[in-house]
Amino acid sequence: MGRQTSVHCCFKHYIVAAIFYNLSGVIFVLDHILIVDESRLVREALAKILLSCGISKNAIACIESAEDAREYAQFSAISLLICADNLTSKSSLIFRDELAKASKIKQLPLMVLTHQIDEKNSAINLDKTHNVKCALTDSISLFPPFRKQYVIEALFALTQNTIFTAQAHQEDDNEALSKPASNTAPVLLEQKPTILVVDDESSNIDVAAGNLRDLYRVMAAKSGEHALKIVANIKYNIRLILLDIMMPKMDGYQVCKSLKDNEASANIPVIFLSAKALVEDIKYGFDLGAVDYITKPLNGDLLRARVATHIRLQQQKLDLSAQVATLKENAKLREDIEKITHHDLKAPLNNILFETYRLTDKKAARSINRAVNNVVNMVNNSLNVYKIEQGIYTLMPQATNLNLLIDDAINAISSISHDKKIHFALSGLDIEYAIMAEPLLCLSIFNNLIKNAVEASPVNHTITIELTHDNNDICFKLTNHGIIAKHLRSSLFNKYSSSNHSTGTGLGTYSAKLMTEVQHGQISFTIINEQQTQFIVKLPAA
Repeated sequence: MGRQTSVHCCFKHYIVAAIFYNLSGVIFVLDHILIVDESRLVREALAKILLSCGISKNAIACIESAEDAREYAQFSAISLLICADNLTSKSSLIFRDELAKASKIKQLPLMVLTHQIDEKNSAINLDKTHNVKCALTDSISLFPPFRKQYVIEALFALTQNTIFTAQAHQEDDNEALSKPASNTAPVLLEQKPTILVVDDESSNIDVAAGNLRDLYRVMAAKSGEHALKIVANIKYNIRLILLDIMMPKMDGYQVCKSLKDNEASANIPVIFLSAKALVEDIKYGFDLGAVDYITKPLNGDLLRARVATHIRLQQQKLDLSAQVATLKENAKLREDIEKITHHDLKAPLNNILFETYRLTDKKAARSINRAVNNVVNMVNNSLNVYKIEQGIYTLMPQATNLNLLIDDAINAISSISHDKKIHFALSGLDIEYAIMAEPLLCLSIFNNLIKNAVEASPVNHTITIELTHDNNDICFKLTNHGIIAKHLRSSLFNKYSSSNHSTGTGLGTYSAKLMTEVQHGQISFTIINEQQTQFIVKLPAA
């Protein structure tokens, strides 16, 4: 440890260290403890030990590198430093002195986690004693294994703070930083959001940092160029920027524009801090993309409140973006699964269609053929509905014989209508009507409507189907006995809305509406005398 004078002592002799510090009159207050180690596991385990002793979570800061620690020290008066001995090429004492100078404090106690085994004492029974080095330079070196008991006793020897005395003699050999228990995960401490203060005046930085450092990790830049370099370094994860306007070379407006022009930093909230209070100055700041504008001199309460608001809003925005990304992934997965399903279903269905031609019972063959074709159509249309929902469906209309589509739809439910003794009264079908549409989409529309009508109709009733011209459209009207329940009428065309029959999924009328409208048509229904339901579909005439 450099040129420090060392006194080798085991933990049962800590009374020597205690006497030394009492004579020196130094008992350290622990309000800002900085832990610096490249290992997140070590940082979190040390923080957990400090928390178990009663140290406030807000008093503990965990940092990964020496460079980050130096920046942190510029804005936080560190009261205790715990660091690894391999952070820099310099000695830990020199590193400690650099932080003390940056923090403008005279005395900074240091506990060094030494990663090299002390060969002179490596054979000592560590269940009873543990080696440390107590120095006249207010530092202690702790050798592995870094068990909780050793850490607490070393901290007490170093600081003489009574917060460590309650746990100084509690054995806890199961908690070693070097060998964490395999069945317990390390405690993840809540990381403070990092705020960057940009101002060419150190006094202004001190004021802002002083009001925020208890709640946030505060970094600083004294020029616009330096600020952009910090933001560009993704390891800092800057969550919000407090930006002065009047700075030499590159003013705050230019910095803000550069941030917003860069995709990587465009979403970081920027709050201007400036003595410029004219309306046009404030407006210009907002026009550049700032989220807020605070005039100097700063009011601490106002600053903390606005920073907290924008940090919260940004977090909500990040959460929402994550949800949107998840939804997009789910939608893509759904489309991929449906494509695979369609492919896997079509092969056996096509085999069935091919085999129906071998049947001697032609009536049965036709029935099977119609049923299979309907299944194929439903498989195709399930993907079409998804594409229409997403607005990515490509419509390819063609002149289509509407009469044939209606015949196919009626035949498709012939077995159901026969069982219920439902009769069809056809009006206008003696004239051939052609529509400009996609045959498969239209067949699905009429299949859904006619099937629903048959299921909803009482036994031994008649369903009326009428075709007419209506200006440039062909109008299809379907009327059946039986009415839609009143509580379903306003939402009948919504997704998962279902009529009162037990077999409905709530997708039939919804998909019919989507398929009609994507073909530039209209679909509606009306209740006649509270006895009958009439569906009306209008599609462009060919």
